Amino acid sequence: MVYNEREEEITNIIYVGRLTKNKKPLFLVKAFSDIYKDLDKNTKLIIIGDGEEKKDVLDFVNNNKLQDRVLVLGHISDYDLLKEYYNTALLSVSPGYLGLSVTQSFGFGVPMLISKDEKHSPEVEAVRINHNAKYFKTDDLNALGNSIVEMFLNKKFWIQQRRHINEACLTHYSIETMADPFIKLVE
Repeated sequence: MVYNEREEEITNIIYVGRLTKNKKPLFLVKAFSDIYKDLDKNTKLIIIGDGEEKKDVLDFVNNNKLQDRVLVLGHISDYDLLKEYYNTALLSVSPGYLGLSVTQSFGFGVPMLISKDEKHSPEVEAVRINHNAKYFKTDDLNALGNSIVEMFLNKKFWIQQRRHINEACLTHYSIETMADPFIKLVE
C-alpha cells in the first residue's frame, strides 16, 4: 500500500472494476463528456476492467471523439501497472454499486467519489465522507460531473489526504490486519 503526493503528476480520474450495468461505467463516461472541458486539458478518465458494457463504453468514446481523454484499458491485474495509474489519479469513481475497488483505491491513498443510494457491498463501511470519499446523487449526471469538478477545485486538500487515506486503509484493511484475529484464534 503506497501513495503519491506529487501534485504535478496527479491529473486523472480512475475507474477500476467490472464493466457491467450495475457498476455504471457508461454513466461515468457520459458525465465526464459533459465536464471534461472544465478540467485541465491533460486530465484523462482511465477505465480499467472488462465486461458486457465495454463495447457500449468504447462506442460512446469513439462516437463523441473522446479517445484522447478517455482510456479504456481492459482488465489489469499487475500491481505495478495499477500503482502507476492510481498514482496519476486525483480520485477514483464508483458510479454504481461499490465493491472491493474501494479498499484498493484507499490503499493507494486515492479518495473515491461514490454513488449515494446504491445497494453497496459491505466494503462501504470503509467510507469516511470528506476524509476519504464524497457522495454524489445517484443516477444524476450533473451531480456526478459537478462533484468531479469540485474535487479538482479542492485538489490540494485531496492530495494532502492521501497519506491519511493510505494509513487508515493499512491499519484497518491490510491482509495482515484482516488475518490477525484468525491467527490469534489458532495460537
